[in-house]
Parts: sequence; C-alpha cells; structure tokens
Amino acid sequence: MVVVLLVGNLFVWGVVWQSQPTDFLQVAFLDVGQGDAILITAPNKNQILIDGGPDKKVIRALGRAVPFFDRSIDLVVATHPDLDHIGGLPDVFDRFAVLAYLAPETASESAAYQALQTKIEAERAQKLLAQEGMKVILDQNTWLEIFNAGTKDGESNAASIVAKLTYGEINFLLTGDAPLALEERLAYQIGSGLEAEVLKVSHHGAKSGSAEIFLQKTAPRYAVVSSGVDNRYGHPHQETLSRLEASGATILQTKDLGTILFKTDGHNLRSEALSN
Repeated sequence: MVVVLLVGNLFVWGVVWQSQPTDFLQVAFLDVGQGDAILITAPNKNQILIDGGPDKKVIRALGRAVPFFDRSIDLVVATHPDLDHIGGLPDVFDRFAVLAYLAPETASESAAYQALQTKIEAERAQKLLAQEGMKVILDQNTWLEIFNAGTKDGESNAASIVAKLTYGEINFLLTGDAPLALEERLAYQIGSGLEAEVLKVSHHGAKSGSAEIFLQKTAPRYAVVSSGVDNRYGHPHQETLSRLEASGATILQTKDLGTILFKTDGHNLRSEALSN
C-alpha cells in the first residue's frame, strides 16, 4: 500500500510539473501519411491542432507528441474541407475535449465533412469563422495571424487558411493547400511580412504550389513537406523540390523522418524527428 501511494504521489507531481509554463514554443508536423496535421503548443501549454490528416493515424501521432494525460485541445483549425485535412478530426473530437473550432466559410458535401460537423455539435465546441487579419493569441508574444480565409463559394484549395505563427523572433508560415495563384497574390500583398524560418510547404509538395516569388518573400530556413510514403500523387514533385532547393531551404519530409518537432525560445530554433 505504501508503494502504491508513493507511485501515485509521483504521478500527481509529474502531471503538475508537465503542465507548468516553459520558455519554449513547440510545433509538431505530425506524420499522418498523405495529409496535414500540425500541433502547436505555446509556452503556457495552450494548444492548437491545425488539420487532422485523412484518418485515425492522427490519434497515434498525437499520442507520440503529447503526454498521455493530456486529453484537451484549446482550438482545432481546419484549413479547408478536403479529406486529407479533416478526415481524422472526428476521431480527435472523440478522444479530446475541444474548446473551439476555427474554419473558413467554405463547406463540403462529403461524408467526412458532415461527420465532423456532427462531432463539433456534440462536443459543443465554439465555432469560429476564419477571417483575413484575424489574430489568435496563444500566449504572451505568441500569436497566429490569418492571411487568407476562403469564402463560401470558393474553390477548396484556394480557400485554404494561410497563417503565420509568431513567437518572439521566430515565425512559421502554414499554407494548407494554397495554389500558385494564391501564393503569388499573398507575395505581392504582404511581401516581406511572409518571412518565416519554417515554411509548411503547400499541398504536400505538389507542383501546383511553392511559387518562386512566394519562396523569395518567405525566405525559409526549413521547408517541411507533409506527405505519405509511395503516395499515389507522387508528392512531393521534383519541380517543387527544385524550387525549394533553389530557395536555400533545408527540406524535411514526414514520409522520411516521421513527425518533425521544432522547439524555439523565440530566438533560437532546433528541430528533431520523432520517428515511427
């Protein structure tokens, strides 16, 4: 009985210690196969999940990225309603308590989209409409700013939420499946405001994204490609990889490395692979 009490006491203190604020922002590009899922954990432990991949793989990936006792997510963001971005989100709502859900106005008739809406209603999560210029404040000196959010009648990929995550001097640019035309528009509208140390490469490295002018304005140190092994689309395409290489970015791929985790104190940045 004494041993059990001691173990229980250590468990409680472990939970308390893990939940204390730190000086680090963590951004995990989850390995969910052919799809996108990004977990952001602010220094104060506020969490945002951006997209959920195509299926239940996101639950396993989250299990590797968060403590086992963590069963809540403050905000779930769906960049657009394609299956490879929202297919796993109903399972996320089943396993985690979700406070709020943010998405563009763009809707879908797909079964996956309808299943997600049912889960959101059941969870009673607050539904928020993404709008250009919106800022989501995660912590002191930590926010997510939305550069693009599609309209109700917009084409799915062009409707993708494009957002910049900032912590101190370090920035992450998250692009959903933004096509070339959208990237070029943002490059001319926002210019150097797109600069980011880490770029989440659009559309899993498809040749329909990663415009040269966009990469020039972004000037990333790292370019993360989220795609599946031997996927039927051939992502990432060689044309895209060539443009990324020409930009000087170090290319990191989830299909090769598994989940890719970045940690920053707002000044320095490091990455590691959480292999499968």
